[in-house]
Amino acid sequence: MSLEPTQSMTIAADAVAFTAVCEACVDVDTAAGLSGSRFAGRLDADLGAGIFLCRRGHAIRIVRSLPENRSESAAVEAA
Repeated sequence: MSLEPTQSMTIAADAVAFTAVCEACVDVDTAAGLSGSRFAGRLDADLGAGIFLCRRGHAIRIVRSLPENRSESAAVEAA
Protein backbone atom coordinates (compact mmCIF):
# COMPACT_ATOMS: atom_id res chain seq x y z
CA MET A 1 0.00 0.00 0.00
CA SER A 2 1.40 3.37 -1.04
CA LEU A 3 1.21 6.47 1.13
CA GLU A 4 1.44 8.68 -1.97
CA PRO A 5 -2.03 10.27 -2.14
CA THR A 6 -4.00 9.50 -5.28
CA GLN A 7 -7.13 11.19 -3.95
CA SER A 8 -7.64 14.80 -3.00
CA MET A 9 -10.39 16.87 -1.47
CA THR A 10 -10.77 20.62 -1.02
CA ILE A 11 -12.29 22.05 2.15
CA ALA A 12 -13.52 25.58 2.85
CA ALA A 13 -10.98 28.24 3.78
CA ASP A 14 -12.35 28.54 7.33
CA ALA A 15 -13.04 24.82 7.96
CA VAL A 16 -10.98 22.96 10.54
CA ALA A 17 -12.97 19.72 10.73
CA PHE A 18 -14.17 17.68 7.79
CA THR A 19 -15.78 14.41 6.82
CA ALA A 20 -14.50 12.74 3.66
CA VAL A 21 -15.31 9.70 1.58
CA CYS A 22 -12.43 7.46 0.56
CA GLU A 23 -13.12 6.59 -3.08
CA ALA A 24 -10.86 3.52 -2.88
CA CYS A 25 -12.96 2.16 -0.02
CA VAL A 26 -16.25 2.87 -1.79
CA ASP A 27 -15.50 0.12 -4.31
CA VAL A 28 -14.53 -2.35 -1.58
CA ASP A 29 -17.53 -1.45 0.58
CA THR A 30 -20.01 -1.63 -2.28
CA ALA A 31 -18.78 -5.10 -3.22
CA ALA A 32 -19.07 -6.27 0.40
CA GLY A 33 -22.39 -4.53 1.10
CA LEU A 34 -20.83 -2.16 3.66
CA SER A 35 -20.81 1.62 4.01
CA GLY A 36 -17.68 2.42 6.06
CA SER A 37 -15.94 4.56 3.47
CA ARG A 38 -16.45 7.84 5.39
CA PHE A 39 -13.90 9.20 7.83
CA ALA A 40 -13.47 12.43 9.78
CA GLY A 41 -10.40 14.57 10.27
CA ARG A 42 -9.12 17.93 11.43
CA LEU A 43 -6.84 20.34 9.56
CA ASP A 44 -5.60 23.09 11.87
CA ALA A 45 -6.43 26.61 10.69
CA ASP A 46 -2.77 27.52 10.15
CA LEU A 47 -2.21 24.65 7.68
CA GLY A 48 -3.07 24.88 3.98
CA ALA A 49 -2.96 21.14 3.28
CA GLY A 50 -2.35 17.78 4.83
CA ILE A 51 -2.34 14.08 4.08
CA PHE A 52 -4.75 11.87 5.97
CA LEU A 53 -5.30 8.13 6.03
CA CYS A 54 -8.71 6.51 5.91
CA ARG A 55 -9.46 3.55 8.17
CA ARG A 56 -7.95 1.15 5.66
CA GLY A 57 -4.80 3.24 5.18
CA HIS A 58 -5.51 4.93 1.82
CA ALA A 59 -3.82 8.35 1.65
CA ILE A 60 -6.00 11.37 0.85
CA ARG A 61 -4.66 14.88 0.38
CA ILE A 62 -6.87 17.54 1.98
CA VAL A 63 -6.35 21.07 0.62
CA ARG A 64 -7.77 24.26 2.09
CA SER A 65 -9.30 26.63 -0.47
CA LEU A 66 -8.17 30.25 -0.53
CA PRO A 67 -10.37 32.78 1.27
CA GLU A 68 -12.68 34.67 -1.10
CA ASN A 69 -10.91 38.03 -0.71
CA ARG A 70 -7.46 36.44 -1.08
CA SER A 71 -8.32 34.69 -4.35
CA GLU A 72 -9.82 37.91 -5.75
CA SER A 73 -6.70 39.92 -4.92
CA ALA A 74 -4.50 37.22 -6.48
CA ALA A 75 -6.61 37.40 -9.65
CA VAL A 76 -6.24 41.19 -9.75
CA GLU A 77 -2.46 40.93 -9.29
CA ALA A 78 -2.21 38.35 -12.08
CA ALA A 79 -4.08 40.58 -14.54
